[in-house]
Amino acid sequence: MALQVKKTLFLLIALLLFSLTSAQNSGIATYYTPPYMPSACYGFEDQGVMIAAASEAIWNNGAACGQLYQVNCLSGTNAGTPMPCQGRGVVVVKIVDRCPAGCRGTIDLSQEAFALIADPNSGVINISYQQ
Repeated sequence: MALQVKKTLFLLIALLLFSLTSAQNSGIATYYTPPYMPSACYGFEDQGVMIAAASEAIWNNGAACGQLYQVNCLSGTNAGTPMPCQGRGVVVVKIVDRCPAGCRGTIDLSQEAFALIADPNSGVINISYQQ
C-alpha cells in the first residue's frame, strides 16, 4: 500500500512539473496492440503498458526515448464515435518506440493507455500533449 501511495505521489509531482515547464501541443493519437517488445528504445526490456511510440514530430533521432508525455483526449476524429473521450481523459506515457512508417498519429499509445482516455472503438482521437 505504501508503494502505491509513493507511486501516486510521484505521478502527481511529475504532472505538476510537466504543466509548469512544458508547452501544450495538439495532434492525433492512435493506438497499437501487444506485443510491445522489442522496442526501438529498450529492445526486449519490459517498460510496462503505459507506453507510446513517437511519430517523427516527437522522435527527434531517438532523443524522445524515455521521455514522459501527458496526453489529453480532446475529441473524436470521426462521426462514428462522436464523443470518444472517457475516464479522466488524461494519461502519462513513456516513449519506448518509434512509430512505423505510415503512422497516422502524432503519438501511438499502447492499447491500455488509449483505453484509459478514450473508447478504443474510435481508433483515432484529437489530443493535446506535453512533455
